[in-house]
Amino acid sequence: MTGQLSENQQGRNNLAVAACAVGLVSLLVIAAAAMGLIPLPVTTMNPLLISLLVSGCAVVLGGMALKKIKTDGQHGRGLAIAGCALGAIGLVIASLIARTLSQLAG
Repeated sequence: MTGQLSENQQGRNNLAVAACAVGLVSLLVIAAAAMGLIPLPVTTMNPLLISLLVSGCAVVLGGMALKKIKTDGQHGRGLAIAGCALGAIGLVIASLIARTLSQLAG
């Protein structure tokens, strides 16, 4: 097998795809809450908490994918980086919104 990838190395890393998808979902939840499609009461910041958890999952999945891609030689490095970046952006935005709403509440 000179110069050929094994069967495991040929495909795209599933964790990278999941990280990118979860990162996009976290930003969609934030956008839906900002547009008023999801109610965002000041007392129960449920959409923001969900978005914080989902964003954190995107960062973790992206990091796991990058590590696996480095060791196994699979494709999907860009998706893993995008998942990490989208998750980090989601964490920052949701944290800022939660902090602002908590200051307005009391």
